[in-house]
Amino acid sequence: MGGKAKTEKMSVTLPKELAGEIRSIASQGEISSFFTEALEHYIAYRKQTIALEKGFGACKDEYHPDLATPDDSTAYVRAIREADRKRQQRLGGVSAK
Repeated sequence: MGGKAKTEKMSVTLPKELAGEIRSIASQGEISSFFTEALEHYIAYRKQTIALEKGFGACKDEYHPDLATPDDSTAYVRAIREADRKRQQRLGGVSAK
């Protein structure tokens, strides 16, 4: 957020121990910035968690019988890496080993 974003004052109640830990990390003038940064990170984490939960099971074995075993998956990844290595060589790039 930062900068010229509109702000809204909120009141929160925290356990004393947590409030003390926050004060030990952030100086008095930095507490709002501390909460803003921490909450931005937490909100991104929660959104990712929700998306992963919603998508769980979307990739079914029946859609990818060629990836049924760990060996199949390993072979698939190796094939992609090899194709990428060849493409890089063809384009004159540096090959990764």
